[in-house]
Amino acid sequence: MAIDFRIASHGFLPDTSIVEILIDGEVAGVVYPAGEKGIKIVSAHMTEVIPEGGFAGEILENDGSTSWPPIPAILIRFSPSPYVIQGNKVVILSPREE
Repeated sequence: MAIDFRIASHGFLPDTSIVEILIDGEVAGVVYPAGEKGIKIVSAHMTEVIPEGGFAGEILENDGSTSWPPIPAILIRFSPSPYVIQGNKVVILSPREE
């Protein structure tokens, strides 16, 4: 499974750039701005979202430090599968149900 990234325009907000997450050349999710200092990752194909350990400190916006502490990270695993949205739920389809 090959994961790539592509910058594109948001479908409803053409002046907003997004990053498409491509798995084997197909869009499996997007990253887009959420407010002034945030991002949102959206995908119907996320199967696991795990905050990675090792960060024991606190995050300061600018403490003037030049040290190299561990950086917080989130691991997201994808499982690209055909799906439909039924009601307010994502329903994964088996290949014969497409």
